[in-house]
Amino acid sequence: MFLAVWTNWESMNVAEALLVAVIAIFIVFLVLAIIIFITWSMQKGMEKIDASTNILPRDENKILSEDENAVVAALVASMEFYRETGKEVRIVSIKRIED
Repeated sequence: MFLAVWTNWESMNVAEALLVAVIAIFIVFLVLAIIIFITWSMQKGMEKIDASTNILPRDENKILSEDENAVVAALVASMEFYRETGKEVRIVSIKRIED
């Protein structure tokens, strides 16, 4: 696009070619800076939304925050169920059975 307005671009010397290259590189970096700014501002907006959203676990699932082994056991059991049956599974609650 830039070469379209450049007069007599077919007989361009090295200095003019370097100028065109520098301008093209500047345009690319400008576009990258705009993309970075947009993603940064979107991330800041999402952090504000996440800070205002407070999701608490249900009372019956308190074991998830207390026992890491229960979480691992539930994940392994759900993966095994899916592998054997091919059906998706949804864990509703986890209860510890004491011996």
